[in-house]
Amino acid sequence: MSRFLNISDAVDALASVLARIFLAAIALMLVVQVVLRFSFSYSLPWPEEASRYLMIWVVMLTASRLVRYNELVRVDFLDALWPPRLLVYRNLLFRLVMVAMFSLMAYQGWLQAEFAWPRQTAATQLSWFWPYLAIPVGCVLVVLQLIAVTLREIATGTQAADHISELTENP
Repeated sequence: MSRFLNISDAVDALASVLARIFLAAIALMLVVQVVLRFSFSYSLPWPEEASRYLMIWVVMLTASRLVRYNELVRVDFLDALWPPRLLVYRNLLFRLVMVAMFSLMAYQGWLQAEFAWPRQTAATQLSWFWPYLAIPVGCVLVVLQLIAVTLREIATGTQAADHISELTENP
């Protein structure tokens, strides 16, 4: 179990670094595009398209971080009525449903990415496979983090919210 948690930590760190690089690239491309358009009355054909697809990757890469740090939107006003140990089992049930849903999304996303392989984007002339690949990759990362959070909860017997501070100390 410890090895799996270490792997999830490493994958989370890699996803974070990639998302930051992609976000910086988006900002740089759009600044260059704005400067060219308004200062030189010239625009490149590819920055808007490339930034759109990189933004999809950023969203999908960071979705797993939301799961890892328990920052997904949720309704928790009834949690105080549940004993803490039962909350762990309720969360386990919810996470199993989420694992099933995201696994199905990863599978379907992969099928869509494969289907898009021969087609090319308009401006960048890349295969549509690469933008579509963000969906299955992001879903697999979410499943990995769901499993890691669940293992941590089972090992500690407490909700993820109770031990988030230890995770955020070393993001």
